[in-house]
Amino acid sequence: MRPITSKQLLVLEEISSHQHETGLSPTMQELGGKLGVNRVTVYGHVQALLEKGYLENLEPGASRGLDITPEGSALLNKPKVARHQPFELVKKATSNPPPTFGLEGINIPLLGKIAAGAAIETIENREEINLAQLLNANEETYMLEVHGTSMIEAHIESGDYVLVSRYKTPRQGDIVVAVLEDETATLKKFYPQDDGTYILQPANAAMEPIYCDTLEIRGVVSGVIRRY
Repeated sequence: MRPITSKQLLVLEEISSHQHETGLSPTMQELGGKLGVNRVTVYGHVQALLEKGYLENLEPGASRGLDITPEGSALLNKPKVARHQPFELVKKATSNPPPTFGLEGINIPLLGKIAAGAAIETIENREEINLAQLLNANEETYMLEVHGTSMIEAHIESGDYVLVSRYKTPRQGDIVVAVLEDETATLKKFYPQDDGTYILQPANAAMEPIYCDTLEIRGVVSGVIRRY
């Protein structure tokens, strides 16, 4: 059974409820009215549910052509605690700001250059590198440990540490720490839409984007640290 977000589950539950009450499937506008979101947002959730096999379109092009598949019914019949299969989380969000870390006084010797392609002559040219300057870290920077594989195509692996600039304004396509309505946090690429909604895009072709109406940005990723 493919993972489903909490918003997609609400859409599926509302379709089921409307069918039981009226004998018909709801239109996109009716779904949006019930859930308090616009039609564009509803459409995104419905498309995801169709692709995941929880919905089917019995009459393509018809406003009431949606129906719940056996897989969707099986999901709705599960106990509520078991239904939620949240998208990949980085950490549980808290109201307190994350702790910062101090690198200002840490200098590491830089001894020269090393070839990663054709061999070059070894040249030792000792100098000191300040980690805070190298990582562009300051008092507004914090780190998070990544769990999961949603950002592997952006070269961020599970177990890596991401450096996050807490107060930087995100731009289209930036990797952000986003806190969702259910107070969970996720690491994704940030794409604001013209209608005021947002798409959080994983850097993993096997995973679905997250569509949301509201979110809180807790910072923009500025670097990655990996231990071997």
